[in-house]
Amino acid sequence: MSDTPSPSNTAPSKLDPISRKGTPAHRTKSKREGAGRRQGMPVQAISLSVPASLAAQWKTYSQEVPRSLVDVMLDAVAATRPRLPVLLRAHQAALREKTRPVSDGTFMRTVPQPKRLEDPYVTMPLRLLATNVDVLDAMVHEMAAESRSQLVVVALTAWLADRRAEKQVYAEQLELEVPEDPFDRP
Repeated sequence: MSDTPSPSNTAPSKLDPISRKGTPAHRTKSKREGAGRRQGMPVQAISLSVPASLAAQWKTYSQEVPRSLVDVMLDAVAATRPRLPVLLRAHQAALREKTRPVSDGTFMRTVPQPKRLEDPYVTMPLRLLATNVDVLDAMVHEMAAESRSQLVVVALTAWLADRRAEKQVYAEQLELEVPEDPFDRP
């Protein structure tokens, strides 16, 4: 017989992949995602392409609140839902203005204008409950958005602008409401 213990009589070590709590993947999962899986709700990974400046604002707001990026996105879409069709049409019209039809002698072709220093797009990987992904997809279809990304970009842009405006109004109100200290005299 060999001196090595058989696998059946050894306890899993902390870093053993069999030990669920010891795996690095388990420690990095969010509590919210784990709760969804424990309740039998499937989670789906998606990627959104958003302008880099919007991604930075989104992350900053998420840290200030503090809420997850997914929660901020869902709040933005839910809050702007009544306005989304109008906002999407305006966004799509602005995109159409960036292209111009050009004739090659036979056909008219849409050629984009030369790119200026526009905001580059970045990919935002997110994990959502599958039911929320289905709702987003239904909204994309219902509102004639080109993609989930376009829907989310339009919603986040409007919603974060509203949050900045509210913050500015609040700051201005605080400045107006500060009474002058009668004992503060030189």
